[in-house]
Amino acid sequence: MLKPLPLIIALICVLNFFTINSNAQTIGNDPIIYQPNPDSPILERNPALRGEGEVFDFLIGDWDVVITWQPKNGEPNTYRAKWHNHWVVDGRVVMQEWRGPTLTGAEFRFYDIDSKSWTGRNIYADGDWRETIAKSEGENLVVTIFGHNEATGDFLNRETYYNINENSFEMKSDISLDEGKSWTKGNYQMIVKRTIDK
Repeated sequence: MLKPLPLIIALICVLNFFTINSNAQTIGNDPIIYQPNPDSPILERNPALRGEGEVFDFLIGDWDVVITWQPKNGEPNTYRAKWHNHWVVDGRVVMQEWRGPTLTGAEFRFYDIDSKSWTGRNIYADGDWRETIAKSEGENLVVTIFGHNEATGDFLNRETYYNINENSFEMKSDISLDEGKSWTKGNYQMIVKRTIDK
């Protein structure tokens, strides 16, 4: 069980993630929270993962992110983050590490060869785990996150990766409160460019 002080710090981090601090014309340049060693090996996808098992290939590597949060009521907040993605577990799992100015997190995506489907888990700063599924849709990649909050109950957060190129892509979010029967625009979108060593 978390002691009171770490619990309070974790809650503050989560709340700060949603705080609106600037307008859409300004991209925040707050220092990004880094791990002691931000580098980790990329390795390679297991060759047994073919077809749908290859859909995360484009994401492997390091990325510079500009993310914009747009609450229903309030000004948008735009800031920078880092995203590192690599293969682990014998090249069968994609591990994604998110590093932003107020929040870090990790995502794990596993490809089941038998069902030919991706499942995953996201871990957040407060220790909350959320299940995910992922699949290709034409030239796009769609990741669906299963969430819950007290205000709306269960919800789906659909992230669509699109305009995918070797060194850039974009991502938008949509929300469903009725198990995917209908969707509304989500609170965030991202412009993502591959990190180029200088």
